[in-house]
Amino acid sequence: MEKYLDIVNWKSLWITVVCLVVSFLCIRFNLGYNLNLIIFTIAVVFPLVFTIREAFRRRQLAIRYLSRLKASISSFYFSLENNTKFSDEEKLQIHLTMNDLSEIFIESLIGNENIHISDVRKRIRQIYVFVDPIRSAISGNASLKLMRFVQNIQESVEALNAIKIHGTPVSLRAYCLVFIFIFPFIFTPSLVFHLKEHPTWLIYSLSVLHGFILISLYNLQSHIEDPFDQIGLDDIQLTEFQFTEGVLPQSSDK
Repeated sequence: MEKYLDIVNWKSLWITVVCLVVSFLCIRFNLGYNLNLIIFTIAVVFPLVFTIREAFRRRQLAIRYLSRLKASISSFYFSLENNTKFSDEEKLQIHLTMNDLSEIFIESLIGNENIHISDVRKRIRQIYVFVDPIRSAISGNASLKLMRFVQNIQESVEALNAIKIHGTPVSLRAYCLVFIFIFPFIFTPSLVFHLKEHPTWLIYSLSVLHGFILISLYNLQSHIEDPFDQIGLDDIQLTEFQFTEGVLPQSSDK
């Protein structure tokens, strides 16, 4: 039942009240007109569909970059894990750095106010600092692969941060919300005109139904607008993209 009530909030209550009040006034004072509502439907539905599609596209793009980020972190670590040129202490250091990077970045995406993107960039800088002195100890091909993995990590982090910050146009979403609340004043008189011979409960029902559908679509878009905040049912399962595959090296005295 929770998944069906997820798109219901205080806006749903307000639009229901507006539809009922407008329906009562139109019926009470016999306010009705024959109006082609296609243009008004397009004015509301088209922007809603556009913002939902764009929000879903951002969600899919975020999943792609999260997958690339985890793959790059894992590939970087595994390329060093079995290399005999590195001590267990060095492997432990890079393992902890990768775990730390993955964990704080996930927290920053969720919206932890104590973590800033600059903290994530510091961890990436630590990886560069670790890689630079060891490049001479490994083959040129392996060195290039390591640097490519680090570049992929940084590119994915910056892309995901941009997706987090820049959502669908705020002005367009505000326009949608305003028109959703205006729509009952335009739609309900047309219902009164066409259904004057029908029971009044039908006018009330259709008016509320149309308003509820529109506001539910708006609420759906709001939930997938930020796919990282772990509030909506369709949010990305970020824990699935956290680096956990690496095994900590065992000390030699055990």
